[in-house]
Amino acid sequence: MRKGFTIVELLVVIAIIAVLVGLLLPVLANSREKARQTSCLSNLRQIAAATLQYAQDWEDMLPMSGYETIDAFGRPCFVSMGSSISPYLGDRKILACPANPDAYDTSDYVEALGITGGECGVGKGGYGSYALNDAVFVSGNAPHLKLFPQKPIKLSELRFASETVFGYDGNVANGNQCNFAQFAPAIEGRHLGKCNVSFADGHAKALSVVPSGCVAQNINGKTLAEHCLGIPSPYSRCCGQGMSLHCVNQLTGIVSRDEGGTCFTRLR
Repeated sequence: MRKGFTIVELLVVIAIIAVLVGLLLPVLANSREKARQTSCLSNLRQIAAATLQYAQDWEDMLPMSGYETIDAFGRPCFVSMGSSISPYLGDRKILACPANPDAYDTSDYVEALGITGGECGVGKGGYGSYALNDAVFVSGNAPHLKLFPQKPIKLSELRFASETVFGYDGNVANGNQCNFAQFAPAIEGRHLGKCNVSFADGHAKALSVVPSGCVAQNINGKTLAEHCLGIPSPYSRCCGQGMSLHCVNQLTGIVSRDEGGTCFTRLR
């Protein structure tokens, strides 16, 4: 009668278990990332819905990307778009992508430039995960950031709402790196080579992106790897231009049409 396993048999069992673990771990990691991507898509849909509700209440005007005001202590503070639509969100945590909840810190950045009250009503830890289409959500008056007021865009001005981007997985770039201007809303591929994107009609979907190899910094000095859109898009060509962009590293502009087909432009 056998009383136990031989050393060889034990080694075989251990080897089989190791192989199974090696096969299962990537599957589990992908499952977790898929769950984060689904949660992130839900966040972007809710942000888009809150933005559309804001426009309904403000005579079709869309919120600004941000502007300066004075807080209760007499200090300058910054009103972000997230703060503008927060009454329609219910939970500010929706502004955070679960794959990168603290991609950038608005409060920390604006305080360093003299807006001593940070982000109005938020104070320390004004974290964000999503980039805004700055052709849709234009800036208000923010002299410390060298941003000057523009006339808000109206929802009715977006003729191709289902193709015009609202926001997406992204960051806020520091200028003069990887062809980014200051405050450029940089694309990030957080979800297995995908970037979640919301549109002006309220829907959201994932788009393929690829790393360019260029590395920049965001407004807080964190590493920011440049990503380019991996598929043809209305954001691949500026209206009036014949050539498509080599790397679409930000989704900014309002979708339109010209003699060459679908393209993007700016209204302000």
